[in-house]
Amino acid sequence: MAKKKQLKNDLTAEIASAKEEIPLFGGVFPNPDKVLLSRGGAKGLETYEDLESDAHVRALINKRKRAVASREWFVNEADDSKKAKEAAELVRKHLSRINFDKLTVGFLDAILKGFSVGEIMWVVDEDDKTIRPAEIRFRKQQRFAFIIGDNGYELRLLTMSEPFKGTALPDYKFIRFTHDERYENPYGFGLGNSLFWPVFFKRKGITFWLTFCDKYGSPTSVGKYPASATPEERRTLREALEALANDSGVIVPEGMEIKLLEAAKSGIDTYEKLVRYMDEQISEVVLGETGTTNQQSSEGSRAKDQVGNEVRLETAKADADALCEVLNNTLVKWIIDFNMPGSPYPRVWRSFDKSDDLTNKAERDLKLRQSGVKFSKQYFIREYNLEDGDFELVDTQGPGQTTFREMNFAVKQEPDDVEDDLTFDDLQKQMNGILAPIIELVNKGESYEDIMSKLVETYDFLEVDTLQNMLQRAIFVNSVWGRLNAGE
Repeated sequence: MAKKKQLKNDLTAEIASAKEEIPLFGGVFPNPDKVLLSRGGAKGLETYEDLESDAHVRALINKRKRAVASREWFVNEADDSKKAKEAAELVRKHLSRINFDKLTVGFLDAILKGFSVGEIMWVVDEDDKTIRPAEIRFRKQQRFAFIIGDNGYELRLLTMSEPFKGTALPDYKFIRFTHDERYENPYGFGLGNSLFWPVFFKRKGITFWLTFCDKYGSPTSVGKYPASATPEERRTLREALEALANDSGVIVPEGMEIKLLEAAKSGIDTYEKLVRYMDEQISEVVLGETGTTNQQSSEGSRAKDQVGNEVRLETAKADADALCEVLNNTLVKWIIDFNMPGSPYPRVWRSFDKSDDLTNKAERDLKLRQSGVKFSKQYFIREYNLEDGDFELVDTQGPGQTTFREMNFAVKQEPDDVEDDLTFDDLQKQMNGILAPIIELVNKGESYEDIMSKLVETYDFLEVDTLQNMLQRAIFVNSVWGRLNAGE
């Protein structure tokens, strides 16, 4: 029997844990965000709240939140046991009643500020007597602090009686979601830290831009008087300039002159470029790309937009995975602990299956089917996120590799893979099933070429050979069905 390997205690024990931090300010761990320390002052996180008054920042933050909340969410069983299925159904039922999408948007406030806190309001359901979360109320981050305790950083609520260290929070009550929790920083690393300076410079640029427009939007009037002019004559010239500013006609004594001084237009372009550049930096920070927000066209812009959209979706998926992980370790577990202690914990997640991936998968499965591969119903449920009652498998093709041949539109030829004993009911199913849109194209088409071109436009993800076979089958079924329906 092999000797069991062992490690020294100093290799398995945590040495540089949070509880070993040098205590500051009586054990309270301050927010290490350098922007808040240097620019926030007494306002603290309100500094980052002010950033959302910028229209571009608010639009992008909302876009990032919606990219997560718009995705369909699921609850997966821990295993195939009866208890696991009952636990998953209970969690699914409770999450549906508290508006899971709204809950998601609330917790994603951590993206900008570093962390978010939600307080769960538990109730006993009147129908099934289970304990469920009736609501999750989100609290301002400024109301919380972190102290260094025996188990790491402990979230505390600042109150009138404890405005510095705060009071301890009960179990099963508060959920904290942290964005980018690097170095075990409980405050997280919010995007506000990276957005502050671009927004600051943008606002300064707009201020100077408006000043420029106000000053040079209309020509500046310049009055000239001779060196021998008396104070009275100078006052007369000033009054004339003021009248000119009010769009009034003016008169001046002989020997005085009024000119209009116009500014160069180059300054406007400079301010606009500055503001647009800062908007691009903001887009890079929030979404990781600028292609889906910058409307300026350029060569290769479509490819750049596709890459940018991929980056945006990757960011949204990372946000969704991080939040679901926190909810699985808190809210989901607590629901089971209250109602079904000892049952396997289900897991909630959001689907980011891409339509393109499903299209490619369907095209692959079609080719495999044509090669003789048989698929089970469980395969389609697993691969395409379907429910058991959503569909039935219907064998519409014969086994083996499908062969294709040239066909003439005027002659209704029988496909090679159509069974000889087709009944009227079989044909009716095909007429109302997948062949229905193709048969409609056949009936409306003027020629084989016309129908084929429309098929290519409609089913651009399929190969031409596959489309020819589908068209061949549709023409044959349409012809036979017509004869049978007419009683021939």
